[in-house]
Amino acid sequence: MNACMLVKFSSAPKLQILFCKLTLILFFCFFPLSFISLSFGEHAPEIASYKIEVKLDTENKKLLGNEILIFRNISNKKIDTLFLHLYPNAFQSDTTIFMKESLYPDRIKKKEKYRGYVEIKKIKVNSGYDLTKEKIIDETIMKLPLQKPLTPGKTISLEVEFMVKLPQVLARMGYSGNTFVIGQWFPKMAVLEEDGGWNAHPYHANAEFFADFGTYDVSITVPLEYVVGASGYLQEERMNQDSTKTLVYRAEDVHDFAWVADPDYLIAERAVDEVELVFLYQSENKKKVERIMDAAEFALKYYGSVFGEYHYSRFVMADANVGFGGGAMEYPTFITISPSKLFTEKIKLDEMIIFHEIAHQWWYGMVASNEFEEAWLDEGFAVYSQRKALEERFGKTGNLVDLWGIEIGDQDLAKFGYLLDPQSDIPVKNSWEFQDYLSYRANVYYKASLFLETLENLLGQEKMKKLLREYFLRYKFKHPKTEDFIQLVAEIGGDDLDPFFFQFLFETGICDYQVASVKSTPLKKENEQQIYQSEVLLKRSGEAKIPVEVLIELEDGKRIEKIWDGKRRWYRIELETKSRIESVMVDPENKIVLDIDVNNNSLTTKSQDSVIFKLCSQYLFLMQTFIQWITSF
Repeated sequence: MNACMLVKFSSAPKLQILFCKLTLILFFCFFPLSFISLSFGEHAPEIASYKIEVKLDTENKKLLGNEILIFRNISNKKIDTLFLHLYPNAFQSDTTIFMKESLYPDRIKKKEKYRGYVEIKKIKVNSGYDLTKEKIIDETIMKLPLQKPLTPGKTISLEVEFMVKLPQVLARMGYSGNTFVIGQWFPKMAVLEEDGGWNAHPYHANAEFFADFGTYDVSITVPLEYVVGASGYLQEERMNQDSTKTLVYRAEDVHDFAWVADPDYLIAERAVDEVELVFLYQSENKKKVERIMDAAEFALKYYGSVFGEYHYSRFVMADANVGFGGGAMEYPTFITISPSKLFTEKIKLDEMIIFHEIAHQWWYGMVASNEFEEAWLDEGFAVYSQRKALEERFGKTGNLVDLWGIEIGDQDLAKFGYLLDPQSDIPVKNSWEFQDYLSYRANVYYKASLFLETLENLLGQEKMKKLLREYFLRYKFKHPKTEDFIQLVAEIGGDDLDPFFFQFLFETGICDYQVASVKSTPLKKENEQQIYQSEVLLKRSGEAKIPVEVLIELEDGKRIEKIWDGKRRWYRIELETKSRIESVMVDPENKIVLDIDVNNNSLTTKSQDSVIFKLCSQYLFLMQTFIQWITSF
């Protein structure tokens, strides 16, 4: 209703107008932007919500913060202890769990600038009881014994005063020059499970994050010249007398809050349907702005149409300018990227990274699986999603690299990444239990994405779209587990896929089918027509068993199609034909993209031209070298 309609008009028009103006002014003063919601549709359960005031000390590389944390006990048991994550403590020494597992444990030992930590200066509950001396800190986990138990359904409020010493960026948080990337920075409540147990793992090098949903009201104070990008929606900006400014953000239906600050940021904005798209970029990347904004717009629209609507009204990208330690990371409604001058339009790694990080908004951000324990549900889904976006945007082949006659698709990259370590670990396990980072990436990112693509090929494209859309809509804000996804596949695709899930998610066996030999021997003549005794020998070299299609092509152009259940170690096909066999292919449509060696999937009886064969070999070597270079980023 119009505010003026609330007024009974008098006979004095000027007074009417003045009253209407005053009413509108008071309305917007007392309710400045609180009615501007960041989200659309249904809301997430509010379990852990935060009101944080933080000041960035750019000279001393510190954050000075005060936090009010409101937490609700959603379990069915009383709890007498709270657990919080103190992620910055991962960088306090070279002996922390994170640093010992990381790729650069010696940096902190050699240079103080890489050291970071959080100090809890004061902490008390809403009753006024001071817990500062009661707290127990073990590296990145803080344990708080309560004076009296918190019963199911009840809430507790904590007031925390803290200081963060920011490291030079090693992983996700810190500074580089004048750029500050602030992720996983505040004391953050661990997840309380329904049975009353705490999901409170230490910060491991391979692990990412898991948290409950809530609302974040965050006030960020920075020097006047700094430009800030953050999760959520900017509610207010005010200038302070000490040459600083305070920006007030609100983020609803999220489980984290991150931000960046840099005095040199330039801002690009674009409306994408009902979403405000923002890109904070460095001047040297000005020529890439349109390309990056186009990629982000495409991803938001594509994922929204395929998986389900993006829940929020704003999305921010920031050029982190800090290298790969913090240059490609996802947070709710916000990502960091690091555009490179090396990546021309012929090398679409910028698009790949943007598609990947935006895909996280669905699987990490809204579905919100447990990245500690089942990272494949996020990373594997994000890599699969980026591949579908790249193929939709640039075609099936060469969608990643199309340069000097070399065409590399995202599927090629995934296969190479998987082959780096296909058998050390299964995809579904705690992130810190993998042999090393190589195995973690090979299985959680690449094998998992190829698993989903193989599943798509078995189900069919339309059924896979239905599956993923239903998965997103059904489990949005619900933290699903692997078993939930498997049950949904059975519901939509049938129970006969259980062995497929078990072999590729819970076993380390590889898939490798091959055409071992082909021969056609003259047998007899019928009406002057030569008849051949033809024989094909197929082998299963890997442990994984999956039905596979076989295509036999004869010299006269006839095609014979067979299906092998793939269970035995070998399978012989014997048949009488009126023409010699020209070639045999196992899995001719490349449905089983998990097959580790497609070079042995076919065999021809025709001799290869040695020159052509040599050129092809050189091409494959160049392609392999190029992919290896890409995967090093």
